[in-house]
Amino acid sequence: MSGRRPPRLQASEHRLLLAAGDLVVGVVAVFVAIGLWTITAGVPLSEALAARAWWFSAALAWAAGLAPSRRGGAAWSMSAVAASIARLAAAFGALYLAVYFYAPRQALPRLLAMYAIWEASLLTLAWRLVSIWALTHAALRRRWLVAGAGPAGEAVARALADGSPRNAEVVGFLDGDSARHGTAVAGLPVVGGYDMLPDGALEMGVSRIIVAARPHETTLVNRLLACQEAEIEVVPMAAAYEQALMRVPAAHVAPDWLFTSFAESVSARDASHLAKRALDLAGGLFGSIVLLLLAGPIALAIKTDSRGPVFYRQMRAGRGGRPFALTKFRTMVWNAEEEGEPRWAGPRDPRITRTGRWLRRTRLDELPNVLSVLRGDMSLVGPRPERPEFVEALEREVPLYRARLIARPGLTGWAQINYPYGNSVADAAAKLEFDLYYLKHRSFLFDAWILLRTVGTVLSFRGR
Repeated sequence: MSGRRPPRLQASEHRLLLAAGDLVVGVVAVFVAIGLWTITAGVPLSEALAARAWWFSAALAWAAGLAPSRRGGAAWSMSAVAASIARLAAAFGALYLAVYFYAPRQALPRLLAMYAIWEASLLTLAWRLVSIWALTHAALRRRWLVAGAGPAGEAVARALADGSPRNAEVVGFLDGDSARHGTAVAGLPVVGGYDMLPDGALEMGVSRIIVAARPHETTLVNRLLACQEAEIEVVPMAAAYEQALMRVPAAHVAPDWLFTSFAESVSARDASHLAKRALDLAGGLFGSIVLLLLAGPIALAIKTDSRGPVFYRQMRAGRGGRPFALTKFRTMVWNAEEEGEPRWAGPRDPRITRTGRWLRRTRLDELPNVLSVLRGDMSLVGPRPERPEFVEALEREVPLYRARLIARPGLTGWAQINYPYGNSVADAAAKLEFDLYYLKHRSFLFDAWILLRTVGTVLSFRGR
């Protein structure tokens, strides 16, 4: 075997590097903050460090809170990193003010927390900027090949073009069909056949092979094993797609995927159902208070705008497909489906009232759903609850669609915050990719991140 071996940093190693850097930054920020505080407080630095040593535990919380910014493509986007830092700084500030308000007088220094949050934010921003610049340098840029130029290969290449990390690029395809050699797929060349592996890949400086070949192309197996021996990473198409877009390529995974990779991940996360239910109850109670406060003004606006009841009840499919009654503030004209045929709402649906359009943009029409959360029919975070009629039709047309029914539907979800309101089978298939990713990777922190993103959607009036 010949050729140079390119510098490599695996995704897990990259996350570990960022986590270590975030922790170091947190420690330095606390140290600098204590130093600045001693100047105004007139306390010797050594005395302040000894008395406030427990403050360094905040560095661990800071590094843990930045976990979402170390996932997938977010780690390579300064805008995503900056947004994550801003959200975390706001959360730390709000939490500290709440504790400060109830703590005994002089127990907690106010300026010290402000210094620490400010320093941590600036230093983290600088550290991440340096890490992105260093790891996206041309000398360190990773080169990837896709094995298989069929539909799955084209899909993953397009996905990586949209969401691949800035430290990597797909340089072409390999394919077992010699007629494809020299042609272009998804704007990339088919550079040759599988017989190029592993020597040809090493000569091209390739560090990863993404396997998107058709199942019957078994001659590829030994070549891929040789690539692993040569320390070239071999990754399935579905895994590469997930890493890039935080979605599951539902149309390009075999049905047995549900009982292997997916089932193992879901089973590992089922142990957190008690914590998830506790979060649902807390959120449901808080939402009920908000509902009591806003129900009057919203009801008045609905009644003033159009005739009909304030609330609208509709059957939806819950966990396992079990139907339950969902209650929302009415946003459409009364008897919007007089013909009795279920219809998706369009982007400029004439049935939506003026008040209804505002309620949908702020997602306040969903507020009564907190009662379904308290009853256990729904969760704060999960796949969108669909109408049983739509579920039956989509199960026939969209592969793996029923898999989303293994969890309670949610007030909000990974699909809801990443994809606009859908009104077609194609939209349902696209949203399923996000739902499957959520179900596979769900955790308490992931739920918290989705809830924070939802608050941003509500405040920015980006609802459908």
